Amino acid sequence: MRYQTDFAPQRLADAPRVLRIGPWSLHFLAFSRHAEDSREPVLMLGGAFQSFRSFGAEVQELLPHHPVILLDLPSQGSNLQLAPELALEQLADLIAAFATELRLPPLMPIGLSYGSALAALFAVRHPERCARLLLAGITAFGRPGARRLLEEGLDLLAEGQAQRFAQGALTGLVNPLRLEETGVPQAFRKSLLRQMHRLSPQEVERYRQNSRRLLDFTGFDRHPACPTLVLAGEYDHFTQPWEHAGFAAACANADCALIHNADHLAQFEQREACASFYRPFLRGTTLPLANPGATRLSRSRLDCLERRQEPRVAPLNRRGRMFHAEAGEWPVEVSELGFFGGLVQGNLPATLPERGWRLQTGDLPALDLLPLRRDRDSLALVFPHIDAQASEALAAQVVQAEPRAVAIG
Repeated sequence: MRYQTDFAPQRLADAPRVLRIGPWSLHFLAFSRHAEDSREPVLMLGGAFQSFRSFGAEVQELLPHHPVILLDLPSQGSNLQLAPELALEQLADLIAAFATELRLPPLMPIGLSYGSALAALFAVRHPERCARLLLAGITAFGRPGARRLLEEGLDLLAEGQAQRFAQGALTGLVNPLRLEETGVPQAFRKSLLRQMHRLSPQEVERYRQNSRRLLDFTGFDRHPACPTLVLAGEYDHFTQPWEHAGFAAACANADCALIHNADHLAQFEQREACASFYRPFLRGTTLPLANPGATRLSRSRLDCLERRQEPRVAPLNRRGRMFHAEAGEWPVEVSELGFFGGLVQGNLPATLPERGWRLQTGDLPALDLLPLRRDRDSLALVFPHIDAQASEALAAQVVQAEPRAVAIG
């Protein structure tokens, strides 16, 4: 491997180098302080809506101590090659083939969101090629609510409802209840919403294929054995802190740090807090127990984190109705209501359509909902948040009610 030595943030917009392995094209950029560098390189694997340009600050931070490689596998980042036949495991194998072809020493992957599944599978399937592993935004997608929301997004895209898809996806990535804590600017949210709304047909297909890979993934039957660091955003509702901690607990040699005042985009919202852990981790030195922006969880706490991400309130007016354009309308009692979901009770039909439901309760606008779990006359549900006005009204009510909220397990 010959590295570029002239890194500047604008270099991340350059045309990537391309390595062909069989029918597949792998796009990459590689930087170091030395053109020939035998040290273990950091390998950046980004999420669904990230490109190389997303990582300017990270590359600049890492380069004084490590070579850095940015890699886009087929259907990832700016690599437009479609690969519907490749599962996550096969993409992880392509990372190993990439390392073999370029004769790289063991890698230190940093996997973010969608990239976290690829990085973790690479570490499991090719342990001899993985020196250290850093993950954020774990996307194992075993949680039923997360799966339903991802499936709903795919259905909306298939129906051409790009605006509703984008609104729901934004709510998953940026927790709107915690904007004051995370400090995500309105301009950034608008830019991300616009990017997701304007996906080209090819980008939609890439997103569909990547999402289907996550949904088809049956979970880890083995976990990484190498030193592993898992970073969890305190307010991440899309991939929740307890899921990160549970993954770390299953690894042979893992630490998990809770990044305060961050959600799914922790590494961008709280850069210094994240860096205060990944700097010593990648160098192989002792991790801090805590700093002003993050807390390292003890091994004894990893399986004990609260699974209820938000308090659920018992509305003052519990009367509501669920309605469906084809299935009809039923009165319900709203026993729990939160921003991301709720629980209703009523004499509902034995079989419910999976989509197309709305909930009317109190003076809120009608809320789109997805049925999640049925227990006799009770129905747990999640809100896909595909209507911005209704989501804002619900958020305002939930925030106002938080002082009297009850956390119902």
